[in-house]
Amino acid sequence: MTPSARWQEHDGLEVLHISALESAGTVAAFFTGRRGGASTRWDGGLNWSYSTADDRGHVAENRRRTLGLLGLPLDRAVMAGLVHGDRVVAVTGAEAPGQDGVRVVPDCDGLITNEKGLALVVTAADCVPVYLYDPVRQAVGAVHAGWRGTVAGICGKAVAAMVQQYGSRPGEILAAIGPSIGPCCYEVDDAVAGPLRAYYKDRAELCLTGKPETPGKYMLDLWEANRQDLLGAGVTAVTIAGECTACAVQRLFSHRAEAGTAGRGAAVIALV
Repeated sequence: MTPSARWQEHDGLEVLHISALESAGTVAAFFTGRRGGASTRWDGGLNWSYSTADDRGHVAENRRRTLGLLGLPLDRAVMAGLVHGDRVVAVTGAEAPGQDGVRVVPDCDGLITNEKGLALVVTAADCVPVYLYDPVRQAVGAVHAGWRGTVAGICGKAVAAMVQQYGSRPGEILAAIGPSIGPCCYEVDDAVAGPLRAYYKDRAELCLTGKPETPGKYMLDLWEANRQDLLGAGVTAVTIAGECTACAVQRLFSHRAEAGTAGRGAAVIALV
């Protein structure tokens, strides 16, 4: 049986390939680790974000190296601007290029496209990256789902956007949940648990576990929460990479485990 995800090194650059999607058709889907980059702040870290305390030239080089795995230049990538919301945007290569060539769509946390050779990118360092692939209509999506986006139903909205834009059928879409903080490490309080219960109702306990020894504290399983949202949207094939960013901090960036000093990994998906 093919594993749902596998680590592979490419000339020193380490990425987690989402095998569950890549083995299904003409698609590349992976998440970058922290090794093999140019960022001296993290001893050669592969940080993708300009919002961190990193040299801008190093970030641009990290992006160039990552897209080089696909044989793509910087201006063939489109990146979500990320606001922890539920907006999903259909994109082509016509978006205006950013400062290093990578095209950034502001105020959105989800991207979809049916354009071959165009990489969709969302960055994360604990939030959940979700990959969508329709092998029948040849369309892909990339979603950034922190807890706010999760309870806003961004995964279901991304599926609905693919249905509307490309005629996708939810039952034919393949979904994968990439590396993020896992249920082993993600402790939350009532400020998060309340909105989660309001959204999931009787399914909330599938992804929220109370801590009897610490009243008002819970362990949140964002993997299961997003799986439930995808199932509710009609997607039947959902795999989970099972890589916790906080547990694997030597391999992946984690905002929590690194006390807010982490770089950002990149979830990349493209029709090839």
